[in-house]
Amino acid sequence: MRPAATGAPPIGSPYDIATLRQLNALTSQFYEREAASFSATRQAPWRGWNRALDIIAQTDGTFGRHPLAVLDLACGNLRFERFLAEHRVPIASVVAIDNCPALLDAPDSAVAFRSCDLIEALIADDFRADLPRATCDLSAAFGFMHHVAAFPLRIHVLEGLLGSLRPGGFAVVSFWQFLHDDRIAAKAAETTAAGRRAWRLPPLASCDYLLGWQHAEGVYRFCHHTTDEEIDRLMAAVALPFREVARFSADGKHGNLNRYLVLQRP
Repeated sequence: MRPAATGAPPIGSPYDIATLRQLNALTSQFYEREAASFSATRQAPWRGWNRALDIIAQTDGTFGRHPLAVLDLACGNLRFERFLAEHRVPIASVVAIDNCPALLDAPDSAVAFRSCDLIEALIADDFRADLPRATCDLSAAFGFMHHVAAFPLRIHVLEGLLGSLRPGGFAVVSFWQFLHDDRIAAKAAETTAAGRRAWRLPPLASCDYLLGWQHAEGVYRFCHHTTDEEIDRLMAAVALPFREVARFSADGKHGNLNRYLVLQRP
């Protein structure tokens, strides 16, 4: 069933409110149904995380000398928190936000988990109300931006991450560039056609696709391939002050499936 639509879509969105909510519903249903199998494939850290931490440490020689306040947006199964613990990064507090508690392998008393449908919060224009304000040393969003189905909403995610930082704090965000993999690209085209037929969706915008999962039938998640040109436009559109510390590619067989940004709040 197509979710009810209220209000006007964000200016510049390729989709109306009903379609934004339908795409989000498909993605949420995917994670609810496939939480166990998806989490099983998301146990090891991404190689880009090591590089991001190295870049931050080189930029700020005091980083990590004192316990950090961390925001993990779309935290999944908390593997980033395990990564930080394994690398002996001192942590004062973690706010971890996601809308699929089933992904959590086990409760962690050191983590303040908040259940929130982040995409719905973006659509409803109250996204930043759910985030810490100007208190975090490190804010991260991994494996999330590709689920955000409109350019103006992706701007709001970046502004939310930056707004959560104290002066001098760092944000790290990844953008999935799955079209660099010919196998995924071919599968994405096929799955998108099937998903659109099944759910009577309108044509998707450039670089927007529906992806399935392993051999599961009838499950789809919305995924956006973010080009380098779009990242440039995102950086130009962010309203809050920031410094781009680094931009690099990592992960996957050829080291090019994720594009990372390391940003610092002045």
